[in-house]
Amino acid sequence: MGRGIKKKKMTVKLFDIQNNKVVPTEHCYTIGSLKKLMDEYPDDYLKIYQYLFYMTCPNPDLNPFFNIAEDDKEEVILEQIDSEFSVEDDSIREALQVCKKLYETPTSRAYNGIKQMLDRLAEYMETTPISHGRDGNINSLVNAAAKFQQIRDSYKGAFKDLEEEQQSRVRGGAGLSYDQM
Repeated sequence: MGRGIKKKKMTVKLFDIQNNKVVPTEHCYTIGSLKKLMDEYPDDYLKIYQYLFYMTCPNPDLNPFFNIAEDDKEEVILEQIDSEFSVEDDSIREALQVCKKLYETPTSRAYNGIKQMLDRLAEYMETTPISHGRDGNINSLVNAAAKFQQIRDSYKGAFKDLEEEQQSRVRGGAGLSYDQM
């Protein structure tokens, strides 16, 4: 790093964005499961990397699919990138797991846990019909609604921690673009 530049970076950079396209970094040539995709899919590996990037990139500023519920994310991404490969292929599944592990931090695990809990609670409150009486569920729905603010506050705190972990700074507090990290 140059004199006077302080850089704080908590996550690895597996892919880059150049000319509005996901492209491999040097790690794609040195990490076995990512290199294997280049060799096995010479015509499709960039599209597969795009899928891997959107499925695993933990930075909400770079990943437009970041806030999609985990249960829906893969289907939406595959539809939006016009994929012609099978995500059931063992090589692609293995690379996906490796990318998830490499991007994972204690903060991202906490964030993902709270996000999934909030998603499940919202789904429950949205889809559960209210029933009254002795065996009704109204009390549990009211309880869930009352706890929602606490869970939401935990989510916002974990999200803030995740954002701080994702930031890189240079002298004067200016942010670095993704391709400068």
